[in-house]
Amino acid sequence: RGIVDLALFETGTVFLPKPGVQYGTPSVPPLAVRPDAATLTALDASIPPQRRHVAILLTGHSVAKQPGQAALAADLADAVDAVRVLTAAAGLDIELVQAQRAALHPGRTARVVASGHDIGYVGEVLPAVSAAADLPGRVLVAELDLDAMLELAQSRVVAASLSGFPAATQDVSLTVPAGIAAGEVRRALVEGGAPLLEGARLVDDYRGPGLAEGTKSLTFALRFRAPDRTLTAAEATEAKLAGVAVAAERFGAAIRD
Repeated sequence: RGIVDLALFETGTVFLPKPGVQYGTPSVPPLAVRPDAATLTALDASIPPQRRHVAILLTGHSVAKQPGQAALAADLADAVDAVRVLTAAAGLDIELVQAQRAALHPGRTARVVASGHDIGYVGEVLPAVSAAADLPGRVLVAELDLDAMLELAQSRVVAASLSGFPAATQDVSLTVPAGIAAGEVRRALVEGGAPLLEGARLVDDYRGPGLAEGTKSLTFALRFRAPDRTLTAAEATEAKLAGVAVAAERFGAAIRD
């Protein structure tokens, strides 16, 4: 109808049959008589699980052109932000893991993981699919299992205390095979650098001259902090190298000079 800037959401029930389970009943109880408890239980068991989901679709501009402001097209970051708002409301810490899904761009799709459980996905629709549906431009989508979110939700969300000690920051660039997801490398750094590693953020993904064919360089900004003292540079470096060691063991990662 001529509306090209859209930010839509829908909540509803999704039927998800389990593999190998036969659903349905051989007969339907008489409509004029209320079924007994056993019959109702059998009827409930004859239908597939009905999970509550929320779906999101973004396309067009997230910010319209206006005086002093150029138009900003919706992109994958906007869809990810929507996912983070929803999961934060349930007190969930999530991780995005690179994934592949039918109809979505293979390099711009991620599983949404909370406490080790898949609770949904976020990604960009393939141009051919959006064009076939008469959707204009880039289309970003996400879908989350609301029931799973509520099952994993913390009964009480407690704000973290702010430390009075300064953080020590360092960067590290690691060369890894091109097929390794940056999120997996980040997880290795976090595991190896614990408990002093407070945060790790991907700031660069380089592929080009100076690297061996089939490899890439991932640069992470690392933030270290101790709860009871000011860290020395040597302590931060030791924690960083501990994280690098885990990445090296898992993925053959090497520090890029």
